[in-house]
Amino acid sequence: MTKKGILITGGSGLVGAYATQMLLERGERPVIFDVALNERLLGAVGVDTSKVTLIRGDMADMPALISAIRENDCDQIIHLAAFLGEEVQRRPYSGVRLNFMGTINVFEAARLENVRRVVFPSSGTVYLGSLGEGVKQIDENIPMNPPSVYAATKASCEFMGRAYAKRYNFEFICLRYTGGLYGPSPAALKATREIAIQQMIRAAVKGEAAKISWPYGPAEILYGKDAAKGTVLAVCKDKFKDTLFHIGNADMVSGEDIVQAIRKKFPGANIEIVKTSNPMPYPDSRLSSDFSRAKEQLGYEPDYPIDKAVADYGATLKKLENL
Repeated sequence: MTKKGILITGGSGLVGAYATQMLLERGERPVIFDVALNERLLGAVGVDTSKVTLIRGDMADMPALISAIRENDCDQIIHLAAFLGEEVQRRPYSGVRLNFMGTINVFEAARLENVRRVVFPSSGTVYLGSLGEGVKQIDENIPMNPPSVYAATKASCEFMGRAYAKRYNFEFICLRYTGGLYGPSPAALKATREIAIQQMIRAAVKGEAAKISWPYGPAEILYGKDAAKGTVLAVCKDKFKDTLFHIGNADMVSGEDIVQAIRKKFPGANIEIVKTSNPMPYPDSRLSSDFSRAKEQLGYEPDYPIDKAVADYGATLKKLENL
């Protein structure tokens, strides 16, 4: 009996590429739906694209989305396609159209095609407005208080996903990536932090000096492989007690911590960080997240602390950019 397909929107981006590889390793049948198919990144992270169905499609194109689900017999969707925070700040209308209405299209397609589960990666930004209001711990019970348009799109989708799932009888599993995502995907549309980390590692790999703008205080960051791991665990689990999980690593990392990790892997790396202003309306003072629910119910543990992530990032960037 042929396995059911798993549709991954935005599946050739950072988390999607890693998730595709992990699903293949588990014998699953991923189907990528992406407006800009990045086969180079897929290859760099080890995906054999001959074993994956690749569909170029736009989240605004509902008939194409439904056709992808129907023609590939998909019974689960991982919905990763989205603009990230700073891009939404620059282009709010486009950001809302993709992040919110694109997600509504996923829910509608799930309803119409009897998809049994939608896995929705949300963001730790949805609760950042609650920091500084007496919150002592960041777990799944923290009140949502989105301080940016991007965060509001994610929070809105959490509410809509739960409402759709309850009314139309499919599972809605929400995963909040609680750290700032980073990894060796192309720099287009990346956030300032992601671009800065990539510039640091690229300079170290090439043996070049670099002066990098860094507008952040210590914060939790999340390597793309760890985000993908949590996502795949949610896809492959049979039954759920809860439907909201924090996926993070609980390590608070500064710009200097990243530079030290790079110098450990690449001795002699000549990297200087320069403090600049934060491009997003987020608090400088952060708390690490509690992902014990994901650990207990999904079996999630992060595999990539900063030292290990830097080594893996550098090796993958070499392949991706022929360095």
